[in-house]
Amino acid sequence: MKHLFPILLLLAPLFAGAQESDSTGFLRPPYLHRGDTVGIVSPAGKLPLKTDTAKIRQRFESWGLHVKFGPHCADREQPYFAGTDEERAADLQAMIDDESVKAVIACRGGYGSVRLLPLVDLARLHERPKWVVGFSDITMLHLALRKLRIESIHGPMPAGFDFDGKEDPSAESLRQALFGETVCIEVEPHPLNQPGTASGHLSGGNLTVIRSADGTPEELTAEEPTVLLIEEVGEFVYRIDRLMQSLTRSGRLGSLKAILVGHFSDMVGMKKFGVADAYAIISSYTRPLGIPVVFGFPAGHAEPNLAVYLGRRVTVSVDDEGARVEFVPQN
Repeated sequence: MKHLFPILLLLAPLFAGAQESDSTGFLRPPYLHRGDTVGIVSPAGKLPLKTDTAKIRQRFESWGLHVKFGPHCADREQPYFAGTDEERAADLQAMIDDESVKAVIACRGGYGSVRLLPLVDLARLHERPKWVVGFSDITMLHLALRKLRIESIHGPMPAGFDFDGKEDPSAESLRQALFGETVCIEVEPHPLNQPGTASGHLSGGNLTVIRSADGTPEELTAEEPTVLLIEEVGEFVYRIDRLMQSLTRSGRLGSLKAILVGHFSDMVGMKKFGVADAYAIISSYTRPLGIPVVFGFPAGHAEPNLAVYLGRRVTVSVDDEGARVEFVPQN
């Protein structure tokens, strides 16, 4: 996608091992250190045949980390899911409860995370906070963690890592986020950007998953200052219009402080709907709001897909020179 040359600024994390809450009560898990262990699970769809778990292990080991795979992470017996609901839930719960595991990383998305919510106790993370990582269908877990006021990481998943190229900026951004090095993301200008500066807690993820949570305990609300991140893949653009209508008519779009519009990849039906792309539809809804809006934010089902902290307070600044999303440090 054009205009995506984000700059990650690095800063050695302060109090990286502490279990702290920010001033608004969001619990921040400890950042990782070399020698820590990550747990990798498949809470939704089964892994593609091409997935090489040995290469995944090697990538994390190159960061100085140890790896535990859930027993059913690579299961292929079910038609779609990586194991039964009970098996996938058991893998997720085991990683949450394992004292040696410092981060729980979804290997891929697809569909199925919502089926685990009645079967797992995410509230155990209050006792032993650790990062939960993923995007796409994993948005449902992020929404549940938001209700528990626990920060999490929206970012790339190992099944999508680039093992062929010399560089993988998406995977590197995950390493930086896990080790507490991500301070801000800068994005080049986009013609649909809306200027301004605003702050709020970063929430969101996949647009369809966000809306599917309506009427459930995981429903995304914006009682507190909220910056919304949205991304999508493989949808008919008329459905994007429907989703934006719903956000608008519910009053939630108008209650936001800023919006980050990530990748809207492989959209279908633009000619029939009379638009150039999904961004044109989204802009028609965001333009009247008078808030900062960043188009082309590097998150979602295209490269780069940079890791960001959900639940973290961010400051969004947009002007003619581009956009800057700054993660507010611990108070």
